[in-house]
Amino acid sequence: MQQTEKIIQSLHSIAKWGKVGSIFLYISGGLSILIGFWLVLPAALGVFLMMMGIHVQKSVRAAEQLIQHPDTSYEDLLEQYAKMMKMQTLFAITSIAAVILSFIAIILTFILIGGIAFLQETPSDIQLYEGNYEQEQELGDFY
Repeated sequence: MQQTEKIIQSLHSIAKWGKVGSIFLYISGGLSILIGFWLVLPAALGVFLMMMGIHVQKSVRAAEQLIQHPDTSYEDLLEQYAKMMKMQTLFAITSIAAVILSFIAIILTFILIGGIAFLQETPSDIQLYEGNYEQEQELGDFY
């Protein structure tokens, strides 16, 4: 395939920003796994981020290969990009699931707290004034 100036600029951009992006994908995936290691969903999100970082890094290598050897095929670059897109789609799906599950957990927590507060016995006005009122009057009348 004949490489135009625009293709070469795009390959340089993929190589430059892919390196930076893959580093941040590795860092964010590692933090997600580290922070959420005892929960399944954050760890799964971290795994997807790490896998996307791997595919971005492979895309960077393929782009650098195309810059150095313009007569090579674009198959590897497109294959890694397709895999990264699959990982990104799975990441988006699990992120949406995480938000929905978090929202449900927050609602259930408020319902549980409200239910506990509702079931606790709170004295009514009558219970506050009932009791040994006559014994308290024997102690003295201050009016």
